[in-house]
Amino acid sequence: MESRVVETLGDRTEVYQYTRNTMAPHPTRDHLVLRTWVTDLPKGACALVCTSVDHDGAALLGVRANVLTSRYFIEPCSSNKSRLTHISRVDCRGRFPEWYNKLYGHLCASEVVRIRQSFTIQMDK
Repeated sequence: MESRVVETLGDRTEVYQYTRNTMAPHPTRDHLVLRTWVTDLPKGACALVCTSVDHDGAALLGVRANVLTSRYFIEPCSSNKSRLTHISRVDCRGRFPEWYNKLYGHLCASEVVRIRQSFTIQMDK
């Protein structure tokens, strides 16, 4: 997965582009989203919210997916444990409903594993 910040709009808001190569020979899926995050929610929770946008500074890098909504909510549960809630609705373009039913959940699960590993790596340092 490749990614970059296309434009920073504020301290907690940016236009962000990332690509996914899920399975050859299918084309790369290009995502261009406006994302914003909040880290000062009650009880130490934080949230990340994304939705697709158009931007002149982002070249098309494959089939442009449409992120209708993507919301992450992370809340502490106990010492060194958190609960992650992810709600999303994405049109990957060119996929059948059967693909979403059988495979999209696995992609979401692997993304959650990467998020979990990012915290583990930071804690080990």
